[in-house]
Amino acid sequence: RQRHEPMQFHVRWINWLLWSQLAWTAWRHLGNFAATATDATADDESRRDDARLCDPTYLVEMGCPRSEHGVDWFAFLEEACRVCPPKDVCEMQPASDQLVSRMQQVFAEDTAYQCLPGLLSALIVSAQFFLLETKMPPELEQLFHENRSLSPFPFHTLQYSLYANMVPARLMTCDKSLWDDMANKYVPRVHPEHSGRCGMVYDDRTLVYKCRSRRPFIELPRRNDILHSIQCPTLDDISLDPAMAEKLQKYGTRASTPSESCQSSKGMWRQPMSDVHKCVLISVAHLLDFRPGQLVLDWGSGCGHKLTWAKALFDVDGVGLDVEGGAVAWARQHSAGVFCHADGRKLDWLPNGAFDHVISYAALYHMSQTDQCHTGIQLLRKLRIGGRAWFGWNQAFSMNAWEWQRCFKNASSFTELPQSDVQEMDHMAVDFQGIEDGFLFSPNPEVAGKHYLYQFPAFSVILTRLA
Repeated sequence: RQRHEPMQFHVRWINWLLWSQLAWTAWRHLGNFAATATDATADDESRRDDARLCDPTYLVEMGCPRSEHGVDWFAFLEEACRVCPPKDVCEMQPASDQLVSRMQQVFAEDTAYQCLPGLLSALIVSAQFFLLETKMPPELEQLFHENRSLSPFPFHTLQYSLYANMVPARLMTCDKSLWDDMANKYVPRVHPEHSGRCGMVYDDRTLVYKCRSRRPFIELPRRNDILHSIQCPTLDDISLDPAMAEKLQKYGTRASTPSESCQSSKGMWRQPMSDVHKCVLISVAHLLDFRPGQLVLDWGSGCGHKLTWAKALFDVDGVGLDVEGGAVAWARQHSAGVFCHADGRKLDWLPNGAFDHVISYAALYHMSQTDQCHTGIQLLRKLRIGGRAWFGWNQAFSMNAWEWQRCFKNASSFTELPQSDVQEMDHMAVDFQGIEDGFLFSPNPEVAGKHYLYQFPAFSVILTRLA
């Protein structure tokens, strides 16, 4: 078709329930919409889209009729702009009741639409307010994976996967006063308590009620002053040798497509395993005894999902650091905590003795033994006296539990370790435990032998700083 010819788009709304399924088909030839996203540089396109936001005259330029099949696209645009900040969540009901009503009109019957940006915007609205199970043709799936504005509508294509794949963290939080602060924070929609793969089977509601029942009796001061004083290092402080850069390249590739990584149950992994990651976080929170108001450091925080679960379910505040900038950027926008793009081997910018807990999962093993020991000693230094640390999914082929123990008990045996680290360990005392992950998180040995994240040689190191 020629670019000036209208695009037709078919949708069918099957079941308008809390758990609903969207089945729809599309014509080919999405050239009109695609062309608008490639006619200018990224900066020019961004400025252009900002100028067109909420401008109904641009609907005509996009080939949208004022009304089709009973849907008034101009009125839908006006209502969306009233209650939905650009690229952000819409106001909750009842403020958004009229918008939801207009969105329902779009899917009221099996019909064809010419206004593709309007239809995609309606899908984003539906994903925010309803839990959806979706199937879509590859052409449209690709549109939602790409980073595009739906201007003049105040939406963005990546919002769909965020709302459809994730769940708002504020729906079940220990501290109810954080409703507004958690407005745009999300975690994967997973339930490890029903998976049969988690030994800790508390559901979110139970965890939140347990946390709320503890809060009145917790006398520990909140450490917001420490949290707010942290300043992330500059990017100049990140230096990776070629071998390390090559090893970490896959994570950068994954982070470049949020709909397939941070905004999905995969996170920074190649397979959907967020149910196990949530199980790990809940188990570690109980193991270390997370208490409301405490401060947690997550070394290798990735998308920040673990710290968001920790904030919502246990009311602890978190600082995350990761070497992958794309994951950090997503975490800063959609996860709870302070997130820094940093080289985890250089931790002088973090205050010593400030954290109640340090956690790290499947991250330290990427480094050499010397760097692992060096980093472990620095992390121990960040703990207050009595604070506890957990390093999980360590790999025996990289550094086994006995070598980790030697790092903390006989640091001088690591001949390439900086002398300052050896001297630090002479003035610190630590209780050391090592345990296989399969025995720590899985409900039984059979599950431990089947799931990738539980299998030997994965093991955890648990530390308590004694002095």
